[in-house]
Amino acid sequence: MRRIRLFAIASAGLILAATFLLAAGPMWHIHAGAARAPAGDKPQTHRPLVFVMVPKGVHPYFIPVYDGFKAAAAHYGVQVEMDAPPTFDVRLQVKVIEDLIARGVDGIAISADDDAGLVDVVKRAAQAGIKVITFDAPAPSTAALTYIGTDNHAAGYEAGRWMAEAMGGTGKVAILQGGLDATNLNQRTQGFEEALARYAPGMTVTEVVNEHGDFSESVIKTERLLSSTPDLRGIFSVSAEGAPAAATVIRRAGKAGRIVVAGFDDLPDTIKGIRDGTISFCVVQNTYAMGWLSVERLLDAVHGRKIPPFIDTGALFVNRKNVDSYSEKMKRSPAGS
Repeated sequence: MRRIRLFAIASAGLILAATFLLAAGPMWHIHAGAARAPAGDKPQTHRPLVFVMVPKGVHPYFIPVYDGFKAAAAHYGVQVEMDAPPTFDVRLQVKVIEDLIARGVDGIAISADDDAGLVDVVKRAAQAGIKVITFDAPAPSTAALTYIGTDNHAAGYEAGRWMAEAMGGTGKVAILQGGLDATNLNQRTQGFEEALARYAPGMTVTEVVNEHGDFSESVIKTERLLSSTPDLRGIFSVSAEGAPAAATVIRRAGKAGRIVVAGFDDLPDTIKGIRDGTISFCVVQNTYAMGWLSVERLLDAVHGRKIPPFIDTGALFVNRKNVDSYSEKMKRSPAGS
């Protein structure tokens, strides 16, 4: 499989994500060199430890995660890479991991595209002596040592409460989900629906729409939602691309303010939507911390230190009240954790 090497990525809105994917070819592969090595924190070997981040696929959401991964690598003196499948497909993710097993890397941090689909390959990696953890999206059925990321059920539940308040507790709402096999997304959807059942029994979830983590597909399926459910009053996305895609459709349809749109993650177009009122709120995850802590926990695993099974990196709800101030809080480095 052909790979390319990228050293800088500039974002000009979510629509460029599709353009970037076409230009990037079949694999997003990024290297970062080692910097310094604190005394006693790295075994005496002929090369630095090599840790690889394997996202679900090529997506701008993972850029700040890798920023944290690189920063921690420089701090601890390890070498890191990011290998991303071109699309959200567990078969492609398995192929990436198989290649890393063949290379004999020291550690792998995975955002699991699918839980069951990774069981075998994670087991093979562990048998080969490679330390494997998950971040962003867990794979609880696998032999991964820990999950670093958001408590997805709790975040989805709280998002349901926010959505109920934004919609006044009544009306039809649809859920956009970027893949129906991802454990983290299913947990968010489950929490969201449970909160509506408890706090807003007058609200109905019409359907959970699979948009496969793709902005263009999210746009098309939102257009179909508006056509098939003319009395739809809300759209909530448990994936990063869904809310800005839905907002794009809502603006074009002249229904901004009449349909409540909200979702996960603070991609630039999501923040733009919050500022112009097209998007009500978003759930912001601590992506930088996910990357940084992934390096730290892989180092712990290599050195035989005990690792907790779950590390909650927290989440923050952002609306027009705090949209101009929240980022400073999220930028705090987890270096001291």
